[in-house]
Amino acid sequence: EALEMTQALLARVLPSDAEASTQKIVETVKETMQDPRGQAAVASMAVLAVTIAYLRSKRPKKLPTIRQILEEEPDLTYFSGEWEELSDAGPWDKPNLNHSLEQSSLIVFAPTNRAFQLASPKTMNLDKAKWRKLLITHVAQTSLPQEDLERRASVVCCTNLIVPLSIIKDTFSDETVQARRPLQASNGLVYLIDEVLMPDKLSIASA
Repeated sequence: EALEMTQALLARVLPSDAEASTQKIVETVKETMQDPRGQAAVASMAVLAVTIAYLRSKRPKKLPTIRQILEEEPDLTYFSGEWEELSDAGPWDKPNLNHSLEQSSLIVFAPTNRAFQLASPKTMNLDKAKWRKLLITHVAQTSLPQEDLERRASVVCCTNLIVPLSIIKDTFSDETVQARRPLQASNGLVYLIDEVLMPDKLSIASA
């Protein structure tokens, strides 16, 4: 009988989307406690509720996409705004930072707002085509895990240029080198960097 009453209670307390107001739970428990048999049912329901809460807490949190990170990170407002202004069509394909790739992930080397402030006037006054190439140069596509990527000296970006990975590493006074912690996204990684990558200063990757 206690099991049947517990099932009835759950049917009343938990709607189809498993969300119930605190007031409804309190009222239901009060009504049930008036019945001597209800105490066992309430105890069973309490154990079940604790179990459900524990299992939910163990669920991995859904990560944002790279695009969402760029939009929400206060130090990347300039890069994010300029990226959104890029048209999809152009001499270099614009990677979709909102979609996941099947067997690889996107890596974004995102210059901070200060990096753009410190960039030379020549950099900030490039024509439309060169500015597009500059922005897309800050994105790479790779199938390497994060640990393997950070051990490499360089990676080829989406404009087929070689990006030195020293831009994501810090050297300390004892000469140890450590990669910066990236922002984790559902479709890749975002590294905040202190400089704007200049395509004309990078080497072209061999075919």
